[in-house]
Amino acid sequence: MSRFLRPTLFRVQPSVLATPRVESQRLFSCTSRRWNEEKPADTTASTTEETPQEEQQTEEEPEPIKLSSRRRQFHAWVREGGGARFVRPSQGTTNYLGATPFPSNPLFQPRPPLTDAARQEIYDTYTENPEDWSSRKLATKFGISMRRVEAVLKLKEAEKQMEMDGVPIQKKFTKGIEKLMGADQSITPLTEPLVDIFPKVKKPTFKSVDEDVDFTEQDAAKTLNRQPYRVLEERAIAREEAKFANSRANKSEARTDSKKKTFVIVDTSR
Repeated sequence: MSRFLRPTLFRVQPSVLATPRVESQRLFSCTSRRWNEEKPADTTASTTEETPQEEQQTEEEPEPIKLSSRRRQFHAWVREGGGARFVRPSQGTTNYLGATPFPSNPLFQPRPPLTDAARQEIYDTYTENPEDWSSRKLATKFGISMRRVEAVLKLKEAEKQMEMDGVPIQKKFTKGIEKLMGADQSITPLTEPLVDIFPKVKKPTFKSVDEDVDFTEQDAAKTLNRQPYRVLEERAIAREEAKFANSRANKSEARTDSKKKTFVIVDTSR
């Protein structure tokens, strides 16, 4: 009996264990299919529920940005005040700088820069015949100083070297800067002397002094062979006081003379 029981038990065991796996797989497949079939309906319902909220968000206007008082005043100044002329640069000149950019130094009047086209023309003229076109001749032809001609030739030579090395040249940036700096000389051609003549100034004087030694303004005046500033200031004040005293004395004399005069009435009818 024991021989026949062992194989039957061995055969029955896999059948009993296999049936739950098949049922579990079927159950899992059914549930997943059911979930996939019900999922679109849920998504459509969620989308239909979310659309009104999205419509409300789109219908609501964005809140305006709160500007500070200074920024509001700036915008008003640009629109209505004197800042309207600074919005766009003027043609051929600067609209934000006057003839004297530094009011405390009216003698400094900077010259406008050359345009890139003018610099290129100078460089092309020089490269055609370098022996014939000297710096003085180019300066005379284009009406600029010789130092500016030399600077243009050096910069253009460096620019050509950069192009050969593959460095991109910012042409658009150059045009924008030319408009802002008033580099267009088509309206008012640039004319400047060939050589800049600078005023004669004394060369700087150096004197070595020990740290322990006191170096006063009297010592500095002796070194420079000049008088101290305090002495010059006192002399200037005394001169002005003397002028004021003289003018005051003249006024007093004029008043006394007017008082001394007497008027006499004479009858000339007799």
